Amino acid sequence: MTVKLVLLITTVASLLILENKFPFFRFQNSLGSRVAANFGLGAINSILASIWTIGITQFVVLPQLEFRLVAMIPNPVIAGILSCLIIDLYMYFWHRSMHRLPLAWKFHRLHHTDRSMNVSTAYRFHPIEIISSSIPKLLLIWLLGISSDYVLIYELMFIVVVALHHSNLAIPKSIDQLLGLVIITPNLHRIHHSQIVTETNSNYGSILNWWDRIFRTNNDRPDVINIQLGLTDNIIV
Repeated sequence: MTVKLVLLITTVASLLILENKFPFFRFQNSLGSRVAANFGLGAINSILASIWTIGITQFVVLPQLEFRLVAMIPNPVIAGILSCLIIDLYMYFWHRSMHRLPLAWKFHRLHHTDRSMNVSTAYRFHPIEIISSSIPKLLLIWLLGISSDYVLIYELMFIVVVALHHSNLAIPKSIDQLLGLVIITPNLHRIHHSQIVTETNSNYGSILNWWDRIFRTNNDRPDVINIQLGLTDNIIV
């Protein structure tokens, strides 16, 4: 927990400084109150998720399974890589379902109401979404026998990449495109926050961009600077 907290604070503080010094979008409105609200919501979600996870692990006793895929792999490097791939694939399908299922979208749409993205947008989620997302994830970890060490490794990568791709940091296009061969970059995620529905329903990945390419939900719009961000009453179909 200490490692995650230190990395989170370091990542957020660094990106806040960098995105203000090198902004991609030059927003005209003040971000102060909205940023505080986003971080406040993120803090509440973190506390609720921790309480929920501790409660589940303490009071729900799951039987031991004989066949658990990851637990049976003797090589820790292979087991660790496979664990991270599995969790990230789950995150892809979870995010995709939040857009595709009407009831899920009622909660997830809160995240898309930010009209001027910055690093704080990464923490603008409804508590119901945060808690409900952990249930199938915990079951998946149990079913496959994924070690808590591998979960921690994934979560550390998740903290950095998700904060980065929600930030308003201007990264040179060539570097963004190079990173985009592997991970979801700021430009790719800005497309996901577009007011155009077909663009919002694309680029679902959390860390890896591979899932969007494999399942044909990737979108690489060239004129990202012209994107209109966030939900409005008159979304563009």
